[in-house]
Amino acid sequence: MSGKNEATTDIPNVRLIGVDFDREGKSHGYIGIQHSTTRSCYYWLPVPITCIKNRSGPTVLLISGIHGDEYEGQLALSKLAADLQPVDVTGRVLIVPMANFPAAKAGTRTSPIDGGDLNRLFPGEANGSVTQQIAAYIEHALMAIADFVIDLHSGGSSIMHVAAAIVVAEGDALRFQRQMALAQAFGAPYTIVYASRSQPHFGKIALAASARQGAIAIGAELGGAGSVTSHSLALTEQGLVRVLHKVGVLAKISDASSPMKTRVLSSDRPDTMIWAMEAGLFEPAVIVGNEVRRGDLAGRIHVVDSPGRSSSEYRFDEDGVVTVARFMTQVERGDCLYRIAFGAEHAPGFV
Repeated sequence: MSGKNEATTDIPNVRLIGVDFDREGKSHGYIGIQHSTTRSCYYWLPVPITCIKNRSGPTVLLISGIHGDEYEGQLALSKLAADLQPVDVTGRVLIVPMANFPAAKAGTRTSPIDGGDLNRLFPGEANGSVTQQIAAYIEHALMAIADFVIDLHSGGSSIMHVAAAIVVAEGDALRFQRQMALAQAFGAPYTIVYASRSQPHFGKIALAASARQGAIAIGAELGGAGSVTSHSLALTEQGLVRVLHKVGVLAKISDASSPMKTRVLSSDRPDTMIWAMEAGLFEPAVIVGNEVRRGDLAGRIHVVDSPGRSSSEYRFDEDGVVTVARFMTQVERGDCLYRIAFGAEHAPGFV
């Protein structure tokens, strides 16, 4: 079992229902978050969780649905929770497919209850809003007992994201090497490395929470546009199996699931995005995965309700690879249109 101490939490409105992390075998249950409503005064939100434990080995936390409109992880983890058997496991696997349960049920990025973006609220608040309580439980009860954390995302409803493992470099060379080993095992076409210092919100995301609790963690971005493809789902499922094998939880995997070579990119600067500066309809010029040069056309915004008005052109300020592209055609001022990343030689830390 994990070399970490078992966590104790003091989150009065949260209880574990139907699952015992120390019991051998497989159990399915819920993280119950008290939430009194007019419809049900003693209601508790049922955040699904599965625990699979067998013999002694590492603890791995697999999590998705932090944003409710990102579906590859939710599907892959739901299938894994049903299919993975204790006999296949050496250690413990915790599976949380709908982490922000209200958002996942609604198919929205943020919670319809309190507007909370779970990936901006770690370490949470024990007596805070519903989403803050979920964050507090995940960090202090789940991540605290995990040796490894895999946090699955995609572009959600509004954007497409190139399929990539995500590594946040914290400045520790050994930790970074272990993160990169997991990313290479995951086997996405790209691995994007961020410096923790590059974005002010990074301290509030799940990967930062995992690091605070001493876990080796990577994320993944696996598509978007509020949909799933057979390719993106297969990549997710195979990547999870390879990571579980890499950390010693699964003894055997199929030879057919060998990882592809991942291309390492850096996105450690806050100025890698192009934002819309007016409302209108966006005509894209490139898609995710395209190589672009400084000055290349990114797209145009058309103000259709102003007859005869010329469109506004947007161009890239740097050379790079397009990692994020807006999917929704309607845009408002301030919407992200594109994000780019750079070659490995620019990656922070130790690449």
